[in-house]
Amino acid sequence: MDLRILPLFFILGCGMNAPSQEETQVTREPKAEEKVTDPELEARVRAMLGLDFPTLDNENAVDFLNNWGIENNHDFVTMRTKYGDIVVELYEDVPLHKSNFLYKIHRQYYSPSEFIRVVPDFVIQGGNSEEEKPQQMRYLIGTHALPQEMRDKYVHTRGALAMSRSYINNPKKASSSYDFYIVTGRKISNNELASIEREKSIRYTSQQKKRYNEIGGTPHLDGEHTIFGSVIQGMNVVDKLAATPTDNSDWPVERLEVNMTSHSRIE
Repeated sequence: MDLRILPLFFILGCGMNAPSQEETQVTREPKAEEKVTDPELEARVRAMLGLDFPTLDNENAVDFLNNWGIENNHDFVTMRTKYGDIVVELYEDVPLHKSNFLYKIHRQYYSPSEFIRVVPDFVIQGGNSEEEKPQQMRYLIGTHALPQEMRDKYVHTRGALAMSRSYINNPKKASSSYDFYIVTGRKISNNELASIEREKSIRYTSQQKKRYNEIGGTPHLDGEHTIFGSVIQGMNVVDKLAATPTDNSDWPVERLEVNMTSHSRIE
């Protein structure tokens, strides 16, 4: 069933955010010369129905996102949670992952969404919610992967923002296009780092080692996932989210809602 051609009342009735009563109530039909449109409401409706965008797949996603990112380039994202705001900076030299994240924010996929996995001293993870609206939005926006854009200078120290990926039938380590995580981690000794260097055939700089020693991270994820940003404000909020009680699958026992906006400068 193609949700893009369903009537608006069906979409709204299936979990989308409906316009307020003030936006939908009609008291009279204006004369032709009096008719006006609400650009913001029209844009929201068109975005919900996906009328202005293609359905992304592995064939068209890279070209579309690269072109879209040229015209819609923001450097910062604010994640609003019950505990406060998390502000992340997106890296310019990881352009595809940056554009993908900004595009999903623009399509309001992450507003609201939720953190679905929290592991103390490891990561908090969000994006791939099983709630009804995100599932519908993934169908509308499209299912696709992202070619990896790993950079040696970006490692999984505390506060790193990266995309999840499948470890099954994924030899090129392509990223998920929806599921992201923020590293909390733990302090790492030089002996551990030396072991990881041997195991993964990588070489950490002295500055990277120092950061792992002093603030911690999850170095066993280096060389496995694309890092495309980092937290610059609100790591105390990340820690509060990471401390949330979970079930046996690391799923938070309470809903950890997040809403995201992108912007060109720190608000």
